[in-house]
Amino acid sequence: MSFVLGLSFVGLLLFFTVMLWTISKLIPKEMIVGLIALMLVGDGVMVALWYFVLGEFVGDLKLFRLGIGTAFCAGAFTRSLYFMIVSQKKS
Repeated sequence: MSFVLGLSFVGLLLFFTVMLWTISKLIPKEMIVGLIALMLVGDGVMVALWYFVLGEFVGDLKLFRLGIGTAFCAGAFTRSLYFMIVSQKKS
């Protein structure tokens, strides 16, 4: 159950992704790399908050961290690829 609670972080990442996607439509193509940096910093802050707030309530902290790590890696990797592909298409 701890792994699933950590993996549920994907929901928060999805909301953040939609927000970044909306912003990416409004900015020029030169700013996409800055948006990726904002995404990584924002993800780091959200991961820290998720870990320190919910870490008190989980049974197995190791599985919880594994779930958070899986969600973070999968989310950051796919979003970075998406924004890089979009920036190439705008050129």
